[in-house]
Amino acid sequence: MKKNYCLLIVLCLISLATNAQKIIGTGLPSVLFELREMDMHNHSGKERDAPLHKWIDLSVKDGRKVMVILDHLELYRMPAKETKEWTEERKFQDWYPTANDGHTALMKDLSSIENRDDIITFRGWEISEDELDTGIEVAPMKLAEVIGWHISPKNGGDAPNGQTLLKRASQVINIQKEFPIPMILFHPFSMRIENIQRTVEKSNRAIASISVDEYRFFKPGEQEQLIEVLRGQSVYIEISHDLSRYWDNKTVRESVIEDVRPLVEAGIQFAVSTDAHGVSSLNNFNPNYYCDDLGITPKNTNAIVRELIAIRAIQDFSGNKP
Repeated sequence: MKKNYCLLIVLCLISLATNAQKIIGTGLPSVLFELREMDMHNHSGKERDAPLHKWIDLSVKDGRKVMVILDHLELYRMPAKETKEWTEERKFQDWYPTANDGHTALMKDLSSIENRDDIITFRGWEISEDELDTGIEVAPMKLAEVIGWHISPKNGGDAPNGQTLLKRASQVINIQKEFPIPMILFHPFSMRIENIQRTVEKSNRAIASISVDEYRFFKPGEQEQLIEVLRGQSVYIEISHDLSRYWDNKTVRESVIEDVRPLVEAGIQFAVSTDAHGVSSLNNFNPNYYCDDLGITPKNTNAIVRELIAIRAIQDFSGNKP
């Protein structure tokens, strides 16, 4: 069933701040999707452990209404032997071939979900941040409606930090001159926490000894710089469900709140996700567990959804859909 994207755009423009009752005649419960209704980073390609429609069914059952379904681009560069070993080790099915044939097959499958009337989905890739330095692979990126850039924990090296995010944000904005689609900086905060905790464990320190200052992502002045870089841009910062693994640590909570709340208050827009890599990741998604403390709400996470809906509506009418 084709979705009436134009109607959705109009409704979004009517009021960006409503958490209202059902709008008469639309069948939509609200202009804004709730946090748990969105999943803007869901691995629905080589890493899923169920057939695609069943995979989506599980997300819908858990409350999702809009998703970005994607895969790691680098997985399609592995030679056949390495792909076979990788698939068998992880007990995945070999859903897709490699290289261009794999890109096309995946995107065709992901496009088939667009015909469902119980979920809105957008196709994408997750790409390593390193490719912003070494060069991008143009052809598969042209097939995507959204790109997420994998901010690595850099385990064994320096953890991602404010300078990392400033650099990547500027590079992404430059890439968007060639690919004018929404882009997301994936899981920067949880990746820093992972690196710091692993580094401390290797040094035989207790994780409980890590201070707020050690966890802090930004140094003084960097938040203000990032706000200026991202102001008015179609670049979003992800708050992934991986953060929930650390949220009962009071020191982690305090540091991330200090890092994120000034961005929220300055109007930076975010994306929430499961970052699902298996069936177990699709259940009991509860982003409010950490987002409430951070001040992240439907109002500052729906911009990417509205933008994607608007772009697709324009493409549908112009006949320029990828």
